[in-house]
Parts: sequence; C-alpha cells; structure tokens
Amino acid sequence: MEEWDAASICKCVKEVHIRCQIGNDIQELNKKLDTIIPAIHQLGLVAEDQSGIDIEVGPHHNESNTIGRGVGSDCNDLVNLLRRGGEGAHVLFAIVGTIGVGKSTLACKIYHEMRSRFRIRLWVNISNDSRRITIWYGNKFIGRAGMSEQREVLRHYLNDSTRNLLLVIDNVGKADDWNQLLAANEAFRHCGCKVIVTTRDENVARMMGATHFHRVKCLNGDDGWLLLHKNANLGGTVTTGNIQDVGRSIVQKCSGVPMAIRTIGWNLRGRSREDEWESIHSQDFISSYPGIRDTIDTMYMEFKYRLKRCFLYCSLYPEQFVIKQQCATQQWIAEGFFEGSPNLEEEAERCFQELIERGLLLPEHEANGVVGARMPTLLRSFALYRSGDENCVDNPSRISSTSKPWRLCITDEEEIEAIPVYVSRLRTLFVFASSLRSSSLDLIIERFPNLRVLDLRDTEVETIPRTLGRLLQLRYLNLSNTKIRKLPQSIGNLVMLQFLILQNCPCLTQITSHVGRLQNLRGLDISGTPELNDVRFRLLKLTKLNRLHGWTLEELCALRNLTSLQILKLGRASSIEDAHQSRLQEMDNLRELELCCSSADQPPVDVQEHMKDVFSALRPPQCLVSLKLDGYYGNGFPAWFSVSHLTVLQRLTLDGCVHCQRLPGLGEMMNLKFLAIIGFSELTEINYELRGAPATGVAFPLLEQLFLERMQNMVSWSGLVDTDMPLLERLQLDNCPMMISVPSWLQHCTTLKSLKIQHADALQNIENLPALKELQVHDSSNLKRIFNLRRLEDLIIVNCASLSIVQDVPLLRILHLDLDEHTTQLPEWIQKKQSFTLRRLEIVGSEDLLDKCSSSTVRYGRLIKDAADHVYAKLHGGSLYFSYTKSIGMFYRSRRCRESFSMQGAAILAVPVAPRRVHGGWETWIKYTLCAIFLIVSQFFVQWAVSSR
Repeated sequence: MEEWDAASICKCVKEVHIRCQIGNDIQELNKKLDTIIPAIHQLGLVAEDQSGIDIEVGPHHNESNTIGRGVGSDCNDLVNLLRRGGEGAHVLFAIVGTIGVGKSTLACKIYHEMRSRFRIRLWVNISNDSRRITIWYGNKFIGRAGMSEQREVLRHYLNDSTRNLLLVIDNVGKADDWNQLLAANEAFRHCGCKVIVTTRDENVARMMGATHFHRVKCLNGDDGWLLLHKNANLGGTVTTGNIQDVGRSIVQKCSGVPMAIRTIGWNLRGRSREDEWESIHSQDFISSYPGIRDTIDTMYMEFKYRLKRCFLYCSLYPEQFVIKQQCATQQWIAEGFFEGSPNLEEEAERCFQELIERGLLLPEHEANGVVGARMPTLLRSFALYRSGDENCVDNPSRISSTSKPWRLCITDEEEIEAIPVYVSRLRTLFVFASSLRSSSLDLIIERFPNLRVLDLRDTEVETIPRTLGRLLQLRYLNLSNTKIRKLPQSIGNLVMLQFLILQNCPCLTQITSHVGRLQNLRGLDISGTPELNDVRFRLLKLTKLNRLHGWTLEELCALRNLTSLQILKLGRASSIEDAHQSRLQEMDNLRELELCCSSADQPPVDVQEHMKDVFSALRPPQCLVSLKLDGYYGNGFPAWFSVSHLTVLQRLTLDGCVHCQRLPGLGEMMNLKFLAIIGFSELTEINYELRGAPATGVAFPLLEQLFLERMQNMVSWSGLVDTDMPLLERLQLDNCPMMISVPSWLQHCTTLKSLKIQHADALQNIENLPALKELQVHDSSNLKRIFNLRRLEDLIIVNCASLSIVQDVPLLRILHLDLDEHTTQLPEWIQKKQSFTLRRLEIVGSEDLLDKCSSSTVRYGRLIKDAADHVYAKLHGGSLYFSYTKSIGMFYRSRRCRESFSMQGAAILAVPVAPRRVHGGWETWIKYTLCAIFLIVSQFFVQWAVSSR
C-alpha cells in the first residue's frame, strides 16, 4: 500500500506539472491572439466559413478585387452626390440590393474614395442577427460588441463630430434602432455630414429617411466570368476547349450574384479540365454548397409569413419565365394566401412589389404598361429547395410515394400521364406545354378534383370538357392564348371561381349564360377575342368584380367595386346615353382605365364629334392612377382630360389618336411618372402647348419615363425650358422617321441616363447630352455623328451604316456593334485611335467579317488586340465565334471558328510558292519557305486540336 501511495503521489505531481505547462501555453497563446486580432482588422482580413463567405465586413478596400463595370460608375455618381452641399442636398443615401450582390463592396469603395473629403469617417457593420456591431474609425478597428453597448460608443462619436462626418451603416435589417440614434443627432445633418446605409430592404431605408436610393445590380455575363476566372485562380492559364462556355453557364446559374460566383470559384481551384468544370456546373448549388444556402436563408428568415409563401410560389414558373404581376397576385389569392385581408388585391400587389424591392424578382417593365418580373435562377433553386415536397417542377414520374406535393408545373404533355396515382391532392397545376389533348385535360379533371389554380395558357387546347364542372374548389382558371371556341355550361357549377382569364383567344365565339352564376368572380378578362359576338351572361349578379377587361358599355353601373376596367368597341354605334349610364365617375375605387375605340380609317367630321361626346360622357373618377386611350378618333380631347380633373394620374398612354393635331397641356400633371405618345400620324411638331402652364413653373416634375412611337410626320419637339422634366431617366424614340434631331431641351435633363432610338432615318446627329450613360441606336440609316456625350459608358449601334464619327465620349467603356450580315469591313471610326478606353467590345457580324478579326495575323487582328480589355465576337444567331482577353494576350475560338481557321490555312497552303528573281531573291525565297513550314506545322496542329475535341 505504501509503494502504491507513493507512486500515485508522484503520478499526480507529474500531471499537475503537465497541466501547468499547458495552462501557461494557453495563456501565451491568448496573449498572442490579443495582439494579432487588432492587426487582422487593420489589414482587412476577415473570418470565413467553409464556403468562403464573409462573416464580418470591414472598410478595407482592395481595388484589384473589385470586379464589375457598374461599380466604378456607381461609385462616381454617389461620390458626386456626396460632395454636393447647400440647401436641398441629400444627407442619407441608401444602397439597396439582394444578399451577396455587392452592396458592401460599393459602400467600401465610396468610403475609400472619400477619405480626403471627410475629416471623420465611421464604418459600422451589423451582424446578420442584428445582435452585434463592429465599428471602425477610418480604417482603425475600434471594437465589436453588443448592439446597445456599441450604439453608446457610436453616439459618443456623433456627439463630438458635428461637422464633416461620413457615417456608413452596413447591413441594416431593422430601422427602429437607428431612427432613434439619427434623430438624437439631427444637428449633424445640417453640417455637411453624410450617412450611407446598405440594406436588403428598400422599405427599411425609406423608414430611416433616405433621400436617395441606389439599387445594386447583379454582374453581367462578362464581369461574372472575370470574377469566376479570378477566384478559380486560373491566372494566365489558357482556358482550353469549352471551359469558358461552361464558366459562363456557371455564372448564369449563379444569377450574377458575386457571393455565389466567389464560392463556386473557390471550389474550382485546382480544377483545369473541362469535365471537372462540367461536374461542378451539373451540381445543385443550393444543396451542394451550404455557405450559399445558409447566406440566402439568413435573408429568407427575415421575411414575414405571407412573403415567404409568395416567394416560394414563384419558383413554380419555368426558369427565366416573365411572371406577370396580375397573374401571380390572382393565383396567390386563389391559393388563400391573403384570406382575412380587407383588400386582397392590394395586399397581393404590395407583396409582389416587396419581392421586387428586395431583389428577389427582377422587374421587366414594358412600354405598354404590363408589369412583370423574372426570378433569378439561384433564388429559384433556393425557393424549390426550401419548399421541400410542396412544389414540384421536375418530371412528375420521379415523385416518391412519401412525397405529398401540393403544386406541380408540367412542361410536356406526356408528363401528365406520368403523374403517379398517389399524387392526388394538388392545389395548383401549371401546364406549360404547347400541345394538350382533350384526353389529357379529362385526366387532369378526374385525378385532381381539389384544384384551386389551373393555368393552361399558351396551350393548343381547343375543347373544354363538360367535366370541368367537377372542380368545385377551383378559384383560378387561365385559358388565355388557347384555341377554345366556347365554354361548357357546367362552368356555372364553379361557384368558388374568382378569376376567369380568356385573354387573346382568337377562336372564342360564345360565352355561356351560366358564367353569370359565378357570384364570387373577382376578375374577368375577355380582351383580344375578335370573334366573340355571342356573350349570353349578364353582370348584374357579379358584384364582386374588381377587374373587368374586354367589356362594352353595357351594365357597368352595377359594378361599384371595380379597380381596373377596359372598355372595348367604342365607336359610332356607341350611345351617349349608355356612356352616361355607365356612371364611371361614381366608381370610387377605380385606379386603371383603358378606353379602346373600334377601327375607323377616315371617319367623317360628325362621327369625330360624336366620338368626342361619347368620351366626354365617360367621365372617370378623380382617383384614376393609370389611363390609356387606344384608337381614339375624336377631333379633340374631352373636357375631363385635364390636370384639374386627373389630379393623381401617374401613367398615361395615348395610342393611335390619329385625328388629334394638338396635344393638351400634359406638363401640368404634377404626379405623372410615365408617358407614352404613340401613333399621332397627323402631328408634325410638339411645342409649348404640351408644356402648358404648370403651377410650380416646372413641367412634368415627376416624369421618369417617356416614350414616343410611330410618329410618322413629327419633325421636332420644342417648347420646354431648362428646368422641365427634372427627374427624366429614360427616353425612347421609336419609328420617328422625320425627326431630324433629338430635342435640344434634353441637354438640360441632368438625370437622363438611358436613350434608345429606333428607325429614325432623318436623324443625323446625337450630341450634347451631359448626363447620358446608355445609348442605343437601331436602324437609323443617316446617322453620321455621336458627339459630346461626356458621361456615356455603354453604346449599342445596330445597322447604322452611315455613322462615321464617335467623338468626345471619354468614359465609354462598353461598345456593341451589330453590323449588317453583308458587311465585310469594320467601320472606319472604330479603326481610328480613340480617346476612350474600352473594357468590353462586342461585335456581331457575318462569319466572313469575324474571320478577319479572329487572329493577330489577319486584317483586323492588331485592332482587336488593342481595342478593349475583352472582345467578344458573335454571329447573328447569337452564338459566340471568338473572344480575346488582353491581360493574357490569348484568343479563344469556338469550334466553328477553329474549323474556318483550319480551312483558310489549307487554302493558303494550296497556293504554290516559288522563288522569284527580283532584288533580294534568295532572302525572299527563304522567307516564303519559312512561312510555308510554319503554316504546315500550324495546319497539323489545328487539325489535331479539332480532332481531339
């Protein structure tokens, strides 16, 4: 026992000694970490998870890591705004965009650029869970702690810095906490101080009092490829085979989101074979990369319950499908997402707009006022992952017996019969298949009696079976763009139906009277049905209708809840009494109105007068927000068409008013944001009459978008003054063949960023537009000069053969040339030395022309090598022919280009080469011989490369 005790004591002493050594080592290590951590923050190093996604973002700018043509331009614009002072200058700026899109990168670049402008700069980063704040003073790390503690530290800096301060608050998720802080330091707002916030939610910035909003866009294909190339660490490695094509497909699959592209790039490091890249591309980026998934999930968990459901629902649409706002919101209502809301349509539309504001849907605004959006591929993949078994877009035969899908999207008619028998509880079914047999439709009705949403648009279905009446739960039925001729009487059994869409059905001739039984109907669209002459139902019992398109003047007085109305076939047969009895002025909820006239080539004067009287009787309510007059042939506008009546109008489209030789004073409309003037064939000029006499002295004070189309005889537009249209951002001139110049007053529009001109054959010059950034000119045969556009960055020229001068565009970075298929030479102006430095040049042309550019040894080879950092040559079909990257000095050629290059080499070899007896004959013979040897070797190499593919 004594020996055992002694041994035990010795063992314990030894263990204590070892533990003391370990403790001392840990203390030393902690001390080293305490000294290293501040240095890490000073150097701009950040913690990364396994995917490489930043946990914490500091203000450490590295220009070499900034990729994207828009970053520099956006930075310059915001820096210029930050430098402005005086009354009315912006104070709080918001940088808005979806997660991982580059908001912090842009803010960091601005923070760096303004280091000499502001005496004090503070960078505040908020953690994703909004619990911790990290503060930098300049580039010096101050500390990281809880929200309340760090706000006190920040308040101390703000109280001591009442002049010349730049404050950046990065990753704001909630406005409440910051409203109190900024309100408590209101004084610094008036002392040359500026605040920049980055947020994923535009509403948050608006609640904080932001006065200027900048939305960060995703990277385009070229910039995305550069970022992927850099993060894959390819360096100067030649991208052999189709590896660049695979890389661009990866960028597209990442939806141009830098966060995702970087993550995939890091996982491609060390992989240089095409099959390895193909393997990565075939993966599901959401399920395969937790970093990408978790980052998007952080944003998703911030959503309210209804927004989550609507977001997931959008993933049902095919990839890159344009989701129309009207269709999506009606389907959400039919699914019951907004049950209990006092105004279902308003709530659904608000939700759709929030998806756009958060960058979850990318808007597609068209000139005719149709509002739609596309869902980015990456976010669609996430939504499908998150929806689990509820939403299915794959081949239905793969649905397992344990899955219970509620919603299904079919893209092939054969997939309908492949749906397993255990799938029976569908609530939504989309059929995006061109053909649809009656038997397939019978099967749908028999198998899925609980359907709430049935979308058959764009299919070739011709007959609707009587069994349709069995779908007693159906709330939404879309048959637009189909070949149906009539509806079965059994449709009257669908007492729950809320939305019936029959738009653009050219074969539809009859609608049964049983439609009048659908008392829950909220939306009915029968527009675009030219053969429909037998409408047997009445509107008297459809009192819940709030959206009616394609109707005539009859029975409108019974519909008091309409918010959107389209009236067709107004003409000489229309009664003034019927117009009065429609009582549009009493529709207090009406927001959208479209009045469409029957075609009339040359109506006599009395018919024109009658049409004006009919329109005068159709006096709409003052609450109207959107108005369209289509085909109006009255000899003057009705009295109510004035600023005194349309006080809140925001969108106005005047289409085909062929007998109106003058325009009313639209400039007096204080709330107008969108204006389209189309098809005024009698109008030769627009003058001061359009401006009117605005009460504030500024015409069109809120106008942002302006479209002029099919103005066949219009020569000029004058009458506006320097201060008019202060917010105009986008102008489009389409098919104005007599217009000799762009309006001179445009040179005073300091916010005009985009100009698109098509079919302007008389136009010769485009010049003196100081704020313009994007210019597109299509099919303008006499255009000769583009001059003095000092801010122009993006130029697209399509079939403008006479263009000879492009001058004084020092900031031009992107140039797209689309040349006629018969053109075999590059324009002379591009061959001359220019003052601008292009980042990207894209040439679309014939194969003959592109062959002259595809190598350094051909005619335009030297020009291509010096023209831009990146050159992309495409055929008219859109396929890439070759590309050139200046940084590595290499051409990448498609298979077709390589084959053409090979054939050209063979043709050259077929030419006999013999020594000639001239001065220096032997030297010449040796030179030709060496060239022949080089071409032979090149020919064999090219043939080997083609065969190895």
